[in-house]
Amino acid sequence: MAAAKATYEAAKGKKYTWGGHSTKGFDCSGFVNYTLWQANPSVGVHFITAAQLFNDNRFTEVTDPQPGDLIGFRKGPGISHDHVGIVYDADHWIGSQSSTGVAPVTFSNPYWSTKPHFFLRLKY
Repeated sequence: MAAAKATYEAAKGKKYTWGGHSTKGFDCSGFVNYTLWQANPSVGVHFITAAQLFNDNRFTEVTDPQPGDLIGFRKGPGISHDHVGIVYDADHWIGSQSSTGVAPVTFSNPYWSTKPHFFLRLKY
């Protein structure tokens, strides 16, 4: 998780950019892919979409989220497309949202806490 936190520190405040996957700008999956690549280069997670991450066999669904796990939101009521972020600590996850760019989000956030979500952990 130390590498993921260091990557977040380098990326925080970067603007939201649709399809972005570098420190010039990130969308949600671009930020997650970039962070996973920086923290675990041997796993080979290259740029894939949020929907593809949710179906990637290198991850398993968990009910006890830990820092570094992924939080996923499926397209549904109030969400126009799949969304993904990274669990930061017991109270926050980090994502790149169109409204904030790369920023922490509380698990109790009035918008996101009402959306069905799940957690994924890298198996390796």
